[in-house]
Formats: sequence, structure tokens, C-alpha cells
Amino acid sequence: MNNQEAQLILRVYRPGGQDASDPLVAQALEQAQRDPELQGWFAEEQGLDLCMQSKLRSAMVVPAELKANLLALRKIARPAPQRRLWWLALAATVVLLLGLAGLWLRPGNPAQLDSFRKTMVAYSMQRHQHITFEASDITQIQKWLEGKGIKADFELPSGLRGKPAEGCRVVEWNGHKAALICFVLADGHHLDLFVMDRAGVPSLARSDVPQYAQTGALLTATWTTGNQVYLLTGGGNKKFLQKLLQQS
Repeated sequence: MNNQEAQLILRVYRPGGQDASDPLVAQALEQAQRDPELQGWFAEEQGLDLCMQSKLRSAMVVPAELKANLLALRKIARPAPQRRLWWLALAATVVLLLGLAGLWLRPGNPAQLDSFRKTMVAYSMQRHQHITFEASDITQIQKWLEGKGIKADFELPSGLRGKPAEGCRVVEWNGHKAALICFVLADGHHLDLFVMDRAGVPSLARSDVPQYAQTGALLTATWTTGNQVYLLTGGGNKKFLQKLLQQS
């Protein structure tokens, strides 16, 4: 099974794990564990599914009297032609999807930002093929990223300027490419800086003041500069990241 076949199967995988016993699903899950890029895509897909599921549950509260009202209507209403019912159902589905899309994409939507953080942390936690280009010089890293179609005119946080890097990698989020630049400081701290065009995370307000959040095992700091989104992951405490990000 290749990645394309695995993606087709995993697109319909339910977050609750009900499908894990299916032999084809089991093969697709094994393929995701072997391939870091497929694993990152699957984590993003699952985050979106969980977000949609949560919003549907909170938005679609069934009134207690709904069943009685429907039964009463059935007694007095003439049955509509089947073709008309089909079009009404289709129209209702379109309206629901448009409403959910509006909730997902509108500025200030915390679910989108939370999903972005979780996906980047998943990339940061990967040890196999964590980086694909090894270089300590940021200029070399920027040239390599530009060759991969990444806008590389990013600004390093003050605490990382002049520090040697380990290397970099191109990752994806919601159809957008992002740069991962890996650092291991002299004290052993492992940090990953992600840089992406702000259009990929429209829910993040323009602000150079970092937003801190504990995401799984890692602490994250997220901010914007110009038209770019920055996310820094690290295992230290908030004060440690604040010192790295303080204005020079």
C-alpha cells in the first residue's frame, strides 16, 4: 500500500477508532506510522474531524418535543414529491456545510489555531527524518527553503540569532507549506521554529506579542510578523521561551 492509497482510506477513518479492526484500515494506519509526512497529514485530518464533530454536537441540539411535532405534521401534511424532498435535503446540507466553514475560517476561531498548534507539535515530536536538510548556517537554510518554494525572508527570534541550527524541513498544514528550522542549544534544549504564510492560519490575529499554550508535551509560542506566522515549540517553561523571544 502506498501513501496515496492510505490517504484515501484514512480520509473516512472515524476518530473514535471504530474502524481500526478493518484490515484495509489497519494497513493504512501502519503505513502512516512508517511515513512521517503521512503521519503528519493524518494528525491534521484527525484534528479537523474532531473539531467538526465537536461543533456539530454543540450546534445541533435536538429539542425534546421534536419527535411529537414531526408525528403531528405527518398526520396533516401531504407527502411532498420525492424529487422535491431530495432537493430540500441537498439544500439543507449545503447550508450546514457553509455554516461550518464560516465557523472554521472566521478570524478568532480558536479551534483552527489549536489544530495548527497540535499538527506542528506532532512534526516537532517526530524523531525519524525530523529534518531533511542538515546545515548550521541560516543563510544556507534560507537558500534551500527558497528552492522548495518557501518564502524564506523570516526573522529569527532574538534568542536564536547567531545560534547554529541543526537543519530544516518542509512540512504542510491545511494545504499550505511551512518551514521547520531545528535548533539544539548548548544547554541541550531542542527547539523547532515553524514559519508559514499568514494566509494559512487566518484565525490568528496580527500581533507580534506571542501567544503561549501548552500543546501536548510541548509549550508553544505563536505570533505574527508582517505576513508570516511563527510558531516555536520547546520543552522548557514559559519563562525560558519568553527570554528567547524578548525584544532585542
